[in-house]
Amino acid sequence: MNSFLCQFFYTHAVQRHIIYLHSSLIDHQGRGLMFLGPSGICKTTQAELWNRYRDALIINGDVVFVQETEETFLGWGTPWHGSSPYCENTNVPVEALIVLKQAPENSIRELTGFEKVTAVSESVFYPRWLEGGMELCLETLDHLLSALPVYELSCRPDEGAVELVERTVFGRAL
Repeated sequence: MNSFLCQFFYTHAVQRHIIYLHSSLIDHQGRGLMFLGPSGICKTTQAELWNRYRDALIINGDVVFVQETEETFLGWGTPWHGSSPYCENTNVPVEALIVLKQAPENSIRELTGFEKVTAVSESVFYPRWLEGGMELCLETLDHLLSALPVYELSCRPDEGAVELVERTVFGRAL
């Protein structure tokens, strides 16, 4: 990633209610899901499972911009894709954020309160170099967390994890 170019872009983006997250993003039938977590937690793997089993488009496998609009939050692909080969120039309305944990069995639960804030804020890139940038970023993050559900998915890398998220987020298997 060209850090100077990214930093330059983010300086302007955060002023337009766009935040930058270490995440993968998929588009499943016009509905966006973001998978968050530290490097090596299998964000790209979960996106690839959705691609394989549900024909979802992988917009980005490692870094995503999320823009607050009047109606929704849009997840955007970026030209920076880190360790992932996926970087589509498109966007999708985000329906939920999924924080990943590796586990021997698949389970999911909705996060609330401070637990929700802590889980997501660990994946946000904060513009510490920009005067007032932290405040702008935190304001947009607060709006995002107030508007969208955040789930913790403890999972194996299998179709069962996809089915569990599908039922939980969309209310049914599609």
